[in-house]
Amino acid sequence: MIMKKLLLSSIFLLSSLVSQAQHEYTIKGEVKGVKDGTPASLFLTDGRVGSVVATDTIRNGTFFFKRNAGESGLDHLSLMCHSADFPPMALDIYAIPDAQIKITGANSLIYTWKVDSPAKEQQEHNRFIEDSRDLWDEFQRLAVKEDGMRSASEAELNAIRTKTDSILAIISQRELNLMKEVAITNVWMEKLLRLSMSLKYNPKFTHREEILALYDRLNEEQKSSIEAQEIKVNLFPPKTVKEGDDMADADLYDLNGKIHHLADFKGKYILLDFWSSGCGPCIMALPEMKELQEQYKDRLTIISLSSDTQSRWKAASAQHEMTWQNLSDLKQCAGLYAVYDVNGIPNYVLISPEGKIMKMWSGYGEGSLKLKIRRYLDAAKREMSITQDANKKIVNHPKFESTNTDILEVKQVELTDTATIVHFYAYYIPKYWIQVSKNAQLVDGMGASYTLQKADGITPGEHFFLPESGEAEFSLTFKPLPLETKLFNFTEGTAQNDWQINGIKLSK
Repeated sequence: MIMKKLLLSSIFLLSSLVSQAQHEYTIKGEVKGVKDGTPASLFLTDGRVGSVVATDTIRNGTFFFKRNAGESGLDHLSLMCHSADFPPMALDIYAIPDAQIKITGANSLIYTWKVDSPAKEQQEHNRFIEDSRDLWDEFQRLAVKEDGMRSASEAELNAIRTKTDSILAIISQRELNLMKEVAITNVWMEKLLRLSMSLKYNPKFTHREEILALYDRLNEEQKSSIEAQEIKVNLFPPKTVKEGDDMADADLYDLNGKIHHLADFKGKYILLDFWSSGCGPCIMALPEMKELQEQYKDRLTIISLSSDTQSRWKAASAQHEMTWQNLSDLKQCAGLYAVYDVNGIPNYVLISPEGKIMKMWSGYGEGSLKLKIRRYLDAAKREMSITQDANKKIVNHPKFESTNTDILEVKQVELTDTATIVHFYAYYIPKYWIQVSKNAQLVDGMGASYTLQKADGITPGEHFFLPESGEAEFSLTFKPLPLETKLFNFTEGTAQNDWQINGIKLSK
């Protein structure tokens, strides 16, 4: 009996190993002109995100990878080499079970290394590469050159970028011409998506009608794909929301498939976190969001909205502890991401308990989320108050009409016959500096200016480093506004980064 069990176990193990081997594929590289010891990383691409699945070191011009194919039967991979001789680009590889893939190259221009793979997607991709190989090679040489120009002038860098832009323009036209001739495939859709993104982000890109004509070739089933939906929002941008608008809503799914809506969470402040598993700063922010959720649980609901594919979103959620709402509209960048005009992640949107958008921003630095939430949630609790006698008027927490900064908040305005003193709260990343201009002034409703006389707690024109808390207070003294002034502006000047707080109210 024992022998029989051992025999059955051996047969089962052998069949498992055979099954696994049948799903393996290998990638062998033979390249010239590459330094020994160059690290090579293989990424598995899922949507827009890639994760490292294998590494090797190039020795004597060779490298080798062996992997099991994914459940879909097709893996889209990217190969990158980490060396100053290489451009910041990756080689596209399409792999299927049992494939023996060979890569050859005669230099470090990795994007145009030749890939011999039985996957039909590889052959389709190769056709686009061959159609513009000469241009892609020149583009890569310029990319390496630009990366090496550490001390170059802006004029020199602009000259390189002008050349690369002109090369990309010719490549785009060649791709468009080829796409008119060939059948619609997954590779074709990837090309159309990239071209539509160029249309969205590059004002000099002038091929809208050609891209639109290609999009019109899609049938209804093709148009329902995630890629086609994103192409559509690039071609026909939806109406986007901005600060002061009602929040935009949609069907949002949790990891169990249950539908939620942002409206379900009204009554508390809502912090939307637009994120992706392949975004380093997004992942860095997760511990801070956990702290915020616990600290403000009675006043704030955090909702993370993933732009990953459903499979990658679920895998990332299993890897990272997320104790708040973790949802997705399953449209990647074609749904709420487009409506909230998310162009970079992490991206955050703070929404009032009534459903109004209070603040939108992108980027993360350690402590920055805590600072933002404290800044806006604490400010919301502050009530404007006014005290006045014959010679002095004090306005606490005055309201204002608009501002181009969330670093400064006016705590108090003190008006007398001899001076107007404006007391500020400052909020910024701990240990980072801010600076107030020596040209700061007040401007009343008639356009009259009131110049800066002195400062307390800060030196105008010099760097002021925030403490560990990321918060500080200082005051600026100006020539006196008339006591009957109803509102005024605080301004540093007319340059783009000059602070402006407009319509500071001195009456309710």
